[in-house]
Amino acid sequence: MRKQSEINRAIEHLKACNDNVSRIQLEVLETKRSESWVFNRYVRDVPEDERNETLFYAARDAAQFLAGKIGISSICPDLEDEPEEEEEQEETITLSLSEYKKLLRRLERVERRLGLRVGDVAPVPRKDISEAPDDLIGQADACRLIGCGKTTIKRWANKGLITGYQKGRSVYYSRRELIGSPVVKDYKDSKSNKE
Repeated sequence: MRKQSEINRAIEHLKACNDNVSRIQLEVLETKRSESWVFNRYVRDVPEDERNETLFYAARDAAQFLAGKIGISSICPDLEDEPEEEEEQEETITLSLSEYKKLLRRLERVERRLGLRVGDVAPVPRKDISEAPDDLIGQADACRLIGCGKTTIKRWANKGLITGYQKGRSVYYSRRELIGSPVVKDYKDSKSNKE
């Protein structure tokens, strides 16, 4: 369908022409008639000896202009067609494999921080101290090792991102497990990238 501004432009031009063909086209544009209406009006409903091909083609062109099939210059030769708006083209970029992998790691880190990737990391419930390895450290030492606060390490343990070993009310962590944990590695990487 044609924009109303283009239709108005054609109507103003046709009003200025004021000949028989322009009046027919003007009627089609103002009443927004279709090609089938034009065919019925100028061909089907008119006896064969009274048909006027000039009027039919003029009205048909106006209907095609309304439908967006032809430009304004087809019904108003003095006017030029407005350039069509170009569609937005997607911009393509090329990344090296190392840049792509680095970008993926950053995305995974963001998703993990937002809790969107918890399902990817197998949640591990807090275990009893009897199941613990021999390199346990307390929560304060674990925080110093990682460089994070107590709420961060508790949140990771609650989500199952790291393994906490419970003894009474205290929670301990394995030094080796913390160092090998993906969430701890991501946290340290992000801290070093900020510096």
